[in-house]
Amino acid sequence: MQQVLSRVFRARPGEWGAVVLLQLLVFLIICALLIIKPTASALFLSEYGAVGLPYMFLATAVLAAIVSTGYAAALRRYSLLRVSVISLVVCLLVLLGCASFIRLPLARPTVAAVLYLWTALFGVLAASQFWMMASFVFDVRQAKRLFGLIGAGAIAGGITGGYLTTLLAREIGTRNLILLAAALLVPCLVLTAVIWRRYVARKQSVVARKKKVSAAYEAPHRLILESKHLLLLCGIVALSVTAAKLVDYQFSVLAAERYGDQDRLAAFFGFWYSTFNIVALVIQLVLTHRVVQGLGVSGALLFLPIGLGIGAIVMLFVPGLNAATLSRSVDGSLKQSLSRASVEMLFLPLDEDTKKKVKTYIDVFVDSLAGGLGGILLIALTQVLGISAPAISWCVLLLVVGWLISVVLIREEYIEAFRAQLSHLKPKEHRNRLKSHHRKVMASFLQVLEEGQMSTHEKQLLYVLERADDLADDTFHEPVRKLLTHPSASVRSRALRSLYLQPGAELLEEVIPLLNDPELQVRAAAYDYLFSRPEAVGREVLEPLLASEDIATAGAALVSLASETAHNEYARRAWKVDKRLRRRIRQLAELPTDARSAWYLHLLKAAGRSNTATGRAFIQRCLLREEEHILRYAVLAAGESLHEELIVPLLHLIVEPRLRPLVINALVQYQGGLLTTIPGLIRSGELSLGEVRRLPSVLEKIDRQQTVELLLSLLERHFPHDLPLRMEVLRALNALRRDFPRLGVSPKWVYRNIVAEARVYDSQQQQLSVQYTLLHVAQSDEELTYRESYTGLLRQRMSGTFNRLFRLLGLRYPPADIIPVHLALQSDQVATQVSGIEFLDNLLELSLKRLIIPLLDRRQRQLAEQDRTFPSPDDNMAKLRRQEFKSLRRTLRGRDTALKVAALRLISTLGDPQYLPLLAHYAAAGDASRKVRLVAGQALEQLRASLAPAEVV
Repeated sequence: MQQVLSRVFRARPGEWGAVVLLQLLVFLIICALLIIKPTASALFLSEYGAVGLPYMFLATAVLAAIVSTGYAAALRRYSLLRVSVISLVVCLLVLLGCASFIRLPLARPTVAAVLYLWTALFGVLAASQFWMMASFVFDVRQAKRLFGLIGAGAIAGGITGGYLTTLLAREIGTRNLILLAAALLVPCLVLTAVIWRRYVARKQSVVARKKKVSAAYEAPHRLILESKHLLLLCGIVALSVTAAKLVDYQFSVLAAERYGDQDRLAAFFGFWYSTFNIVALVIQLVLTHRVVQGLGVSGALLFLPIGLGIGAIVMLFVPGLNAATLSRSVDGSLKQSLSRASVEMLFLPLDEDTKKKVKTYIDVFVDSLAGGLGGILLIALTQVLGISAPAISWCVLLLVVGWLISVVLIREEYIEAFRAQLSHLKPKEHRNRLKSHHRKVMASFLQVLEEGQMSTHEKQLLYVLERADDLADDTFHEPVRKLLTHPSASVRSRALRSLYLQPGAELLEEVIPLLNDPELQVRAAAYDYLFSRPEAVGREVLEPLLASEDIATAGAALVSLASETAHNEYARRAWKVDKRLRRRIRQLAELPTDARSAWYLHLLKAAGRSNTATGRAFIQRCLLREEEHILRYAVLAAGESLHEELIVPLLHLIVEPRLRPLVINALVQYQGGLLTTIPGLIRSGELSLGEVRRLPSVLEKIDRQQTVELLLSLLERHFPHDLPLRMEVLRALNALRRDFPRLGVSPKWVYRNIVAEARVYDSQQQQLSVQYTLLHVAQSDEELTYRESYTGLLRQRMSGTFNRLFRLLGLRYPPADIIPVHLALQSDQVATQVSGIEFLDNLLELSLKRLIIPLLDRRQRQLAEQDRTFPSPDDNMAKLRRQEFKSLRRTLRGRDTALKVAALRLISTLGDPQYLPLLAHYAAAGDASRKVRLVAGQALEQLRASLAPAEVV
């Protein structure tokens, strides 16, 4: 029975106790209210007439200001439970006082006014307290499912209270109706205490309570003014209440004109208030959840203003009580169902402390203040301007327009509220390097350079020198030149390289002494500078450097020569770079180990920069060596060479973890050449699957649309079923979108793959749910072991699918939104998970929302229940076994070998003859892998052996 109710009303096991108690509490509150409301309305109209209604609206606003101020002060000192109980007791005493004095003719006008005020304040205060407590009991995801169901209790109370008033008004009289309402408040006190202690107090830790007590008090109106979300929420509440007051005035005036007798008027109001609630109950049970889930909170909020707008138009064209009843029915049915649940949802993103401070303030003060505004409007319209009741609909239409605008605006603020809750999970933004030719920037750079001549602020100077290279300005020459004598070797070498890049900076006299600098990096920068100006320097200065016995000098000079002649064929022949390289390479075998290692470094650098066949051949040979230090230098040289012959050797090295970062950087430098070469290598089979899986980490750094097309081809054409490669490709696509936003991935491709991954995840969830249950009814230790193994592997596959799904979502929606949601769902904090799901619920388009959000809700339940023991009833075991058979058969039809093997081993322990044909098929399947056939054969033999005794019996 509970499963049927859960399927119909969406309440889950463990939630029904709180739901039923809350339903009963709100039923009693609204039932008492609806007994008093028609009675108070009829009594007030009979004593003061419709002309007194606007003044009562104003009086309600003044009284609400006093009550809300006192209520806020009480909440600062006492718990919500104590304040709620005291307020209910005060309301009960007021009713008893009215019942005592109503017999006195002289007291009837006062009792009429007091009852009317009591109705207005009790309706908002008690309801506000109730919904605040309900929001403490349930989180935002539970609230979306259950607030509609809980609200049905309020509507049922309205139906009961209204019809009781209709049936009993003439039979027992006004006084006894008041006493009946007072009697209903007594169990409300008990239920409030029970719900609080059972469901709310357990959630509030001692630390949280201390934090609230010690936190500085901030006035509710200040919190509201600082939040656009709360301002719009107040606007929606105020506009809805003001419009409702005008509609209620039209309804009351036209009803009073037709029904003059107090008892007839009370019966009329009671009948229609109950009828409104019947309609509201149908809406609450049938539509509220579906509308909120489908259109979101803001979409659900649109129904009431649109309905009142339609009612106002009808009133203008067909004035009368019927049109007023239509408008009042829209307000009475939608306000207590769809609109009420939606407004309560707007409070859910707030933290508990803020919610306590502002909710009652908004529900009581803002609500009543808006009612007072409605009273002022009615006085101005009816008594000053003399406008008739039907013509008030023009003002209703104006309010509806403002109301609709507020609803549209609050959608983004509602999403932003959840985005703020996840802001600590948002990825850090990478700041771009400073590139500016602004005069102030240049002046600042010059100041740093000039001051740096006498200082040792090495990091600051290096920062400025690096960025000054982009500022082609002669004013930098002199300050940079003076840094050639700086105490820091890094500053000296960087300053020399800056001058080397700037034409017209001829500094031979300053550079030649640097050939004897004690630091190699300074000498190497000097070699680069001198070899870039061979005519000015002269070969008589440069040749001794190349022929030096010192390896560091000769090697660095050779590297500089190779660099400067790489793109100048004439200079390369004149200096005989190819011959010099060959001679040094041949001499390596004759050198001692230390000298040979040192020369390898210089020769590989020179080979990479020389653009010669000799250099490329040397790099290729070194890429096949086993010594790690030589391999590292060879990879760097291959990256500088940029010759396509070196791509394949580099790709073969990408599977080596220690070399991988260097290989990736080297391959990235090939850019378009790499993109053109890879497809042919894959088709020819020159690359292993392991090497292909590492390709996306290279491709993600290449800013070309061809990169995206190549990545997609890896999935669509070459390796469509390889899950590790699929994850790497998606990760690379995410990185491309982050770093190069102009590159695009087909939205249709992304959407199609999101749907496919979501369906796979749904299937895995169902399989895992069955396994979680059967884990607790395993019939042997062997079955338990294999079932745990299969479940663990299935959980790993689900984790992979989950990550791929969010990688795809990051290609369709802003990564700055998707990444925090992904991290939130992996958090250990349930509240963070809930905020992540709700934020995503508001972010996704409708078709994806319907597909993905139920999966995430189910995932959260599985995470909470995986360690909980819940043996399944015997009558469900047959169904579970059928589900397991289908899921294991689906696994065996898939392409995951490891999961197939785990499933086959589990099957071998189940002792179920229905698996025999399945095992026989896979034991002989020619298209299955050798390992699957072997394990299937072993499982078949084991299963037959376990079934043999049973067959004999």
